[in-house]
Amino acid sequence: MRGLGILTIVIAIAAIITAANSFFIVDQREQALVLQVGAAKEAYNEPGTNEAGLKMKVPFVQNVVTYDRRNIGLDIPNIEVFASNQEQLIVDAFVRYQVSDPLAFYQRLGTKRTAENQLSQFTNTAIRNALANKLPEEIISGQRAQLMDQIRENLSQSTAGRGLTVIDVRIRRADLPQDVSERVFRRMEATRNQEAELIRANGDREAQAIRAKADRDKTVLLAEANQKSEEIRGEGDAKRNEIYAAAYGRDPDFFRFQRALIACEESLSKNTQLVLGPKQLGLCDEFIDAARASGR
Repeated sequence: MRGLGILTIVIAIAAIITAANSFFIVDQREQALVLQVGAAKEAYNEPGTNEAGLKMKVPFVQNVVTYDRRNIGLDIPNIEVFASNQEQLIVDAFVRYQVSDPLAFYQRLGTKRTAENQLSQFTNTAIRNALANKLPEEIISGQRAQLMDQIRENLSQSTAGRGLTVIDVRIRRADLPQDVSERVFRRMEATRNQEAELIRANGDREAQAIRAKADRDKTVLLAEANQKSEEIRGEGDAKRNEIYAAAYGRDPDFFRFQRALIACEESLSKNTQLVLGPKQLGLCDEFIDAARASGR
């Protein structure tokens, strides 16, 4: 009976060990690759799938390798780069990648350390190739986004077929030695001054063109206004003569009388000598006496 009890305990322990080696849990943040004698048999929870949870494998024959399913960041510091003018820069880069195919990743790279060593080398090469034909001021200033796109594309081509996907590449720091930095700053300042002079010259040219157009428009408007005023004045004179003619036709004596009044008034206001016939002289004398009396 005692021997039977020991055997039962041994069987129970063996069953527990077998069960422990038959089941494994795939975390939501991981992806698992089942291996049998070094060969991949099954992959669970790859990107784009949802297979996390309890899984089974053949005990003592199969083993499980897990990889991170999330995006992984890799810092690559102190990359020495020579620009197109042979000036040296110290670049710090940051790469974000994902294990997109665990089987290819295992077959080509094996471990995360091996993968990141190769990725670091590829990134160094891609950055040097992208920056080798650029001036330092182009690297430091506004072309960095285009450079990052070019580096990411080159890096994706270099890592193709290795089971990982390069999501993003960023240059976090691009420093120049002090003397080189001063030279680059002076060149950038001179370039900006040239651009400012060009913009200022273009602005002056456009301003002159606008002023010339405004002067032409002014001349045209004044000429049209003068022409219009002359037309209106001519129409007024014609209307006045028409009225005078109509008045003269009704009562010639009254018309002559009115014109004599107007002539006398204009002669007094303009200090001109007026020659009148005998019939109008007395009329003007009355206007002269009235003007003297009023102090005019």
